[in-house]
Amino acid sequence: MNYIELIKNFWLQHNAYSLTVTETALYFYLLETNNLCRWANTFNRNNGKVLADLSIASLKTLSNARNRLKQVGLIDFKTKNGSPNVVYALVKFTEVGAEVGAQVGAEVGAEIIKHKHKQKQVGNSGELFPPDQPPKKKPPKPKVEFIPPTAEEVKEYFRDKLPDWELQADIFYNHFSGLGWKTATGAKVERWDSRANLWIIEKKQQDNGKTENQAQRQNNRDADKAAKARNLLDEYAAIEQGSNAISHQGEIPDL
Repeated sequence: MNYIELIKNFWLQHNAYSLTVTETALYFYLLETNNLCRWANTFNRNNGKVLADLSIASLKTLSNARNRLKQVGLIDFKTKNGSPNVVYALVKFTEVGAEVGAQVGAEVGAEIIKHKHKQKQVGNSGELFPPDQPPKKKPPKPKVEFIPPTAEEVKEYFRDKLPDWELQADIFYNHFSGLGWKTATGAKVERWDSRANLWIIEKKQQDNGKTENQAQRQNNRDADKAAKARNLLDEYAAIEQGSNAISHQGEIPDL
């Protein structure tokens, strides 16, 4: 791990644990010291020297900062009773990552084994991710058997829905019973009441069309009569006007 990677790793830990100013100063001081020692695995530093270089007020403050850096995994150190010299080592992030990765891998492996064992106990296939089961097919809906209506049932359905509802009910019944209750294309009739309703709608549309045509023809006849009447009046007026003109021409003026 190079100098830049160690600095990046420090700021990651700083963001995670909110290190103090003293702890930050101590880490970068040890980082620079290790650099001067050509990145030796371990290096010595005197407590008095560190206190003086960093202007730390007491040995207790230095010890607390040193312990904190060790707790967050940035450094390691060893001390001897009564000795002011301390052996330091910067913890490389790759070593920490490998250790954590091995620990996580062991935990995940244990969970997988536990999961497989549990699946065997309940009678499953033992796979961590068993294949998806095919969707269950919905049972087909039972077909409703068609029962042809009687003539009376058809008449009751047509009642008062058309002016000639009795006649239309008979025509409808005879038409479909003659076809064996099938359509003109040969398809079986599933609901005769739907067919009857369609029959009634079409008959109403036909009757409305006939009524409109009759009204149009009546309007045309009325218009023709009115036009003929106007023509007769115009002719009569013309005759009257001509008669008056002739009578005026035959009069002798007074001298």
